[in-house]
Amino acid sequence: MPEKQKIRKKRDTSRKREAILDGAVKVFIEKGYDVSSMDEIADTAGVSKRTVYNHFESKEALFRTVVEDFVRQRDEMKPIEYTRDLPIDQQLKAFAQAELYLIDDPVRRGLSKVLTSFFLIDVTMANEIMGQNNPYAAFIQWLNAAKQDHKLDFSSPELTARIFYGMVEGCLTYPALLSNGESLRTAGPMLDELVSVFLGRYELTQ
Repeated sequence: MPEKQKIRKKRDTSRKREAILDGAVKVFIEKGYDVSSMDEIADTAGVSKRTVYNHFESKEALFRTVVEDFVRQRDEMKPIEYTRDLPIDQQLKAFAQAELYLIDDPVRRGLSKVLTSFFLIDVTMANEIMGQNNPYAAFIQWLNAAKQDHKLDFSSPELTARIFYGMVEGCLTYPALLSNGESLRTAGPMLDELVSVFLGRYELTQ
């Protein structure tokens, strides 16, 4: 096969894969995982059912890919390097904003609801998918750099990271899911207060 045809075929395959993933997201949000079918996903994606199975061997495999892509998009926003040139509260807010990426858009918020409900039922799959990487890794690296710069003081970076994200999820993420995004209208003041409370506990006073 000529090289140009190979490139064209690869592009077509990539487009179809993206169409399938987009279709899967729409169907999962509308129907939920259990009720969704590969036929509905194929129809929504505008491809044949055979094409769907050529890319994904099962609905579970497709769902796993949707989740992995979703988490990857969030995590790509998190490699925020510590810098002494920016106020520490601004850097903390950047990590919180990366987490809010999951729920600050109707489609992403809908998918977050599906994932939350599914993972509460299937804890095994949740651990398999989410346990592939440490969701706090980038923040822990940032925490350690801030400590070395004598801006924060803590004994366990892992515990400190869990506390920070627990505050973000409890004060911002879950209220947004329960209110269909209405709570995000007051997210600014809430985030300011959250960061203030966190720094009140961990900031190293000079």
